Amino acid sequence: MAVRIAVTGRPGIGKTTLCLRVYDALKDKIDIKGFITKEERVKGIRTGFKLVDLSTGREAMLAKVGKGKTMVGKYEVLVEEFERFLEELDLSGKLVIIDEVGPMELKSQKFVSLVQKILDNEDLLFTVHYKANHPLADKIRREFRLYILDESNRERVKDEIVRWYDS
Repeated sequence: MAVRIAVTGRPGIGKTTLCLRVYDALKDKIDIKGFITKEERVKGIRTGFKLVDLSTGREAMLAKVGKGKTMVGKYEVLVEEFERFLEELDLSGKLVIIDEVGPMELKSQKFVSLVQKILDNEDLLFTVHYKANHPLADKIRREFRLYILDESNRERVKDEIVRWYDS
């Protein structure tokens, strides 16, 4: 049975943490590929977002505070750096984690094409920005088992995902 899960919720609720906890719980049992997005902070202030390849630990900047060609809010989206990161990303795992499908990532047509290509994979765990207004984000929300993460269900959602692989 395919495991196709999308997790959404307000910023800071724990979507990335959930992905990491699922990864940690399952990495010795199944092959997991994909990436997470971490906040970059300086003296407690968010200054950008960094991508981390789950397989290799390779990192790349997705966005930083500043002015540039491609903007989302106060962040310059580093589309070219993101696309170089994607070119080297191995998505051949039994489970593929994509954190996240959001306004910054959706500025890259290469990302949109890549996600569309892997939508036929059996086992996918995506986080979707709660306000992302894009046909791809809408399709994922419609076609995947969608969890709206909050303080009361974070642990239960992680346990449910892990249990699919324990049976």
